[in-house]
Amino acid sequence: MAAARTSVRALIAALCAGALAIAAVPSAAVAKPAGPKAPHVPGFGQVAPPRVKPPAPLPKRTGKVTIAKAKTAAKTATKAAGLNDRTALRALVVATNQDDFGVPTWKTTLDRLGAAYDVLYSASTPLTVDSLVRADGTGKYNAILLTNTMLVYADGGSYLNGLDAGEWNILWAYERNFGVRQAALYTSYGSWPEDYCLRSAGETSIGDTPLDVSLTSAGAGVFDYLKAGVTVPVVQSYVYKTSIAPGCAADPIATDGTNVLGVRSTSTDGRERLALTFTLNQYLLQSDVLVYGLVRWATKGLFLGEQRHFLNVDIDDWFNTADHYYPDGHIEYDPGFKVTAHDMVNLDQRQDALGNGFKYNLAFNGADIDPFAGNQCSPNGGINELTATTKCLAGDFRWLNHTLNHPELNHTSYADTYAEILDNRNAGAAIGLTESAGVLKTPEYSGLGVYTVDPDDDTGVPVDHGLQGSNPELLRAAKDLGIKYLHGNFSFASHQPAHFNASIPHPLEPTVEIVPDWPTNIAYFVTTPEEETAFYNSFYGPDGKFPYWPTNRTYEQILDYETGIALQHVAAGGVNTHTFHIANVNDYGNGRTLVTDWTEAVAAKFAELYAVPLLNLDWADLGAYASERTAHFGQLSAGVEAVYDRSTGEVTVSSPAAGTVQVGGVQGANSRSYGTDVTTPIVLAAGTAVTVTAAPRA
Repeated sequence: MAAARTSVRALIAALCAGALAIAAVPSAAVAKPAGPKAPHVPGFGQVAPPRVKPPAPLPKRTGKVTIAKAKTAAKTATKAAGLNDRTALRALVVATNQDDFGVPTWKTTLDRLGAAYDVLYSASTPLTVDSLVRADGTGKYNAILLTNTMLVYADGGSYLNGLDAGEWNILWAYERNFGVRQAALYTSYGSWPEDYCLRSAGETSIGDTPLDVSLTSAGAGVFDYLKAGVTVPVVQSYVYKTSIAPGCAADPIATDGTNVLGVRSTSTDGRERLALTFTLNQYLLQSDVLVYGLVRWATKGLFLGEQRHFLNVDIDDWFNTADHYYPDGHIEYDPGFKVTAHDMVNLDQRQDALGNGFKYNLAFNGADIDPFAGNQCSPNGGINELTATTKCLAGDFRWLNHTLNHPELNHTSYADTYAEILDNRNAGAAIGLTESAGVLKTPEYSGLGVYTVDPDDDTGVPVDHGLQGSNPELLRAAKDLGIKYLHGNFSFASHQPAHFNASIPHPLEPTVEIVPDWPTNIAYFVTTPEEETAFYNSFYGPDGKFPYWPTNRTYEQILDYETGIALQHVAAGGVNTHTFHIANVNDYGNGRTLVTDWTEAVAAKFAELYAVPLLNLDWADLGAYASERTAHFGQLSAGVEAVYDRSTGEVTVSSPAAGTVQVGGVQGANSRSYGTDVTTPIVLAAGTAVTVTAAPRA
């Protein structure tokens, strides 16, 4: 029984006919090479991120702002800033104007965390004591995040100050009196507006050839989630090479082996500061790796939200038949490709070698299960031994309900949909498969509002009609069968949650939530590197349908690039799974498969950078985590407040609405540790404060 592939076949046919307009996709991928804009094809993976021009060098400016001590207006401001042990768990991003490159860079990481923050544009908004301190004396912020240390911006041919001397002194007084740290994305040598102890050793622009940045012992403490001895590749950046001035209260945190590229320093009045001397932007791996450490240091680990790192991989259509693409471009539909017992044993061995309890998620269609099979593993077995080997290895994998016969569910009746889900559940249970509870992956993400204008037309181009266009009978059947989480697809705008790592309560049935998957450019119907390379180049090579690369890619180049994109999903803290298909598990030689090549490469790249573990969740837990994140962002919208009291060592959390909020750096009944980080999800009743013990970082 061949798997239903009508929408994908229709898509490929439409692409070949030039019938589909494709736009470039923003993505957190590696820097885009030269060439035309690359497409984002529904059902295929990301290709290219936006190209962001690195910021220009900072202007040369001498002198410094004097820290107010005399009888000046600034002295009054300093007094007004007060001395208080209470600060909100909220960051203040201090920028220049709307063109400031650092704002989206800070915001991307803060939004991924689910942190509370404000942005002050100093070119248009004065900084006053009231900007920083509440009427009751509580500090509004526990971290100050500068886009650059000078806060100078261009206005025509001149450079203007974002903050004047009085405003700098108000900010410094606040940091000093409330014990608040300051971190800057970008700094140069020099003393304006204050001296960071950096002296010039040259400056340069970096393109696509990476500059390897290493951490010092001080830097390893700041970024302790990274591997000892790690080098971070910095690209598309402007870099100030510096040295530390002798006798200055400063420690280098990052170097290029010779020059200082980051500094932790203490001001003459005792304030703690951290800064990098190279530029970042939100699309670069260096930002994914480093900006979290800046935020965590500045907040002392006390913030709303959290960051962990996940790798989850789905393999769709187990027991089913895949279409088979050949290097000459023809596609075989019958007999196509089927997994063998050998392929499954091999897949099991490869996942074991990854360690850390990693398991693939196998989305199964039970119609081709052999009900009379035994339960013996067959390392050299064929198609006929797959069911017995699956029974033998059932506990080594995680299982997803993918319906019995793999029908498209855009227009099915309640009875048919209900039967497809329940009968597949029963077929799996009969051979010992324990599916992830409350999870359904519909065939080709069907039934969720993406279909041709006529949902019964299997030859047209799929269109995203929004979740309101979902099949209501699917939703009703799913609800009645206890399904809470339906897989979505990041290819479709309507399946993309409003917030990072969150779910979408379905607008037609809020008890069912959509959690999207990442598609990849390892095509669903390829079994070998030769087939994948031929298909990839037919799309993205210089003579492809969407020419992007200047030359055809080799398999090694494709694998390196595609796993680089996936690494950024992982480095960003994304929980969402990446999707593959059964054709990709074929042992094409020496136990290697396309899916294990990809997974092993992503895991290896992560291990080169990170000391913390790579988490791998059961899909029910993944869905529950997305629900928790949805609740967290709901609390941010509702106005949740968390206040840290240095004198008592406690954080008090309250909200006008009931719900759950994640709080980093506190201990509670449900605390979870990750590396040296700790996060506690706190369940709140409306208007009722909860007090927990703080565990601030040094």
